[in-house]
Amino acid sequence: MSVVDVLTYAGAAFLNGICVLSAADVLLRVRDRGRFRFADRWDVLNRTANTLFFLVLSLLLTTWALFPVAVWYLDVAMTAGAAAAAVLRWPGLPARADDAGAASRRHSAIGTLALLAGVLAVFLLFA
Repeated sequence: MSVVDVLTYAGAAFLNGICVLSAADVLLRVRDRGRFRFADRWDVLNRTANTLFFLVLSLLLTTWALFPVAVWYLDVAMTAGAAAAAVLRWPGLPARADDAGAASRRHSAIGTLALLAGVLAVFLLFA
């Protein structure tokens, strides 16, 4: 293997690892009590959009001829589980929380959704 192949493999491992960790974060925040839980619906939207963003990036930037395809199946399964958990948790959450971070969560969710829409548009137009 050349240096380029090793760097490509390391980049793919990093992207796919971030995707799995992001989905695991959403899955761990489903519970309704405790310190690590969703604060409001914007928090759910932001974290789920981040997971989808990393899934799209790992699809686009991973050379699947070098990297095991089973990792892609793991990414998709974890992301689907995270999205399902977010959908099931959505009705029990307030629309907006009353804490100091509510506005930043809302802005972060809107920015992440805009970035995800841009990446998907580029993917659909040029792929």
